[in-house]
Amino acid sequence: MGAAVWPVAPGDWVRVEFYKYPGDSLHYLWEAQVVEVRPEGVLTLLPQGGVFHHVAKGKKAVLDHDAYVAFFPGAWYSGGPDVRQGRVLEYYWNVQTPAEWTGRGFRQYDLELDVRCRADHVCQVFDREEFLAKLPLYPKAWVEEAEKAVEAIFHHMRQGRWPVLPPGEPLPWMERI
Repeated sequence: MGAAVWPVAPGDWVRVEFYKYPGDSLHYLWEAQVVEVRPEGVLTLLPQGGVFHHVAKGKKAVLDHDAYVAFFPGAWYSGGPDVRQGRVLEYYWNVQTPAEWTGRGFRQYDLELDVRCRADHVCQVFDREEFLAKLPLYPKAWVEEAEKAVEAIFHHMRQGRWPVLPPGEPLPWMERI
């Protein structure tokens, strides 16, 4: 499946929505601009000054950097680099159900697991305890796909696949809401 599955072009603005399972409660969202469309996916940008809405926590964050997020059709993860003044701060990868096109953006279920990688491509899994706590609630196939997605992200980084940039000097982990 190529990017043509999503009717977007560079310059388009899309709404990115992550939901919590079970149920249909909106977890977080943001408005992003499409910056690149390739056969392997769509790269979006939440630019510096853009607002990240963490609905579940009732918080908003105004970004002091550019956040790039690539969506890959059929993949159980999305993510990309956080960049300030041309320097990679870190990579943030979200384990999720495959992104679905809503007609105005991407919708998926957040599966708790996150992989964060420093600019030097050293990666670490975050939020495993939240994932383990929700295991009984997820469909069995989702659990298997989430675990495979973590390995796929590590592989993606090792290969330096798009939108991963060449390794750089690592920085401390970023604060996140």
